Amino acid sequence: MRKKVAALLVIIALLVPSFVGARNLVDVSLGFGAAYAPEEPLDFSLGMNDPDNYLFSGELSARVAFLQAQALVFPMTCSDDGQGVLLLGISSLSIPVLGPLLAFEIGAGVGVTYIPTSTDENSKSYYELADGSKVDAQQKSFTQAVWESPFYLQVGLGTEFGPIGFKLRYLLESRASVGTVLNQDTWWEVFDVEKGMISLALSLKMF
Repeated sequence: MRKKVAALLVIIALLVPSFVGARNLVDVSLGFGAAYAPEEPLDFSLGMNDPDNYLFSGELSARVAFLQAQALVFPMTCSDDGQGVLLLGISSLSIPVLGPLLAFEIGAGVGVTYIPTSTDENSKSYYELADGSKVDAQQKSFTQAVWESPFYLQVGLGTEFGPIGFKLRYLLESRASVGTVLNQDTWWEVFDVEKGMISLALSLKMF
């Protein structure tokens, strides 16, 4: 009996926000956008004239009621001028404020920076970890790299006009890695922020 009641409460928790917010219960979308990601953490406005601080992005987003998962890809230039990619996985809450017209989003995830081999014969693919170290991709698996990569925090706003959506996000990169926080049970280190980026994205619903 208790299991049935618990299952019913879970179903209600999933359905009510969708009905109240007048949004589709399930939403899967593809999108692209751009981000301003300055390397200077002290003054967010210092790098606005530097074109290297602007990144393009692609993303895949899936939402069930108010639970949302996002995968974002940012091609980027790394600290040693190598061409790499930042892979972000974010789990978040998408809370309707004005039905489909406005939703507040808050979440967290992990970002893995991967730099593939270049045309240089001596170059090797590597991961750039939360502590700034660079580790050969042949010596560390992707799962291990995720464990040692930085946490990301996200706050943002989303809006929908039919099948088209817009999202404005503020992404904060933490100094803490996933492994540091989980192994040492120091969850508050997630809020020790290294730097941030502002992202604006356009999305198209697939279904």
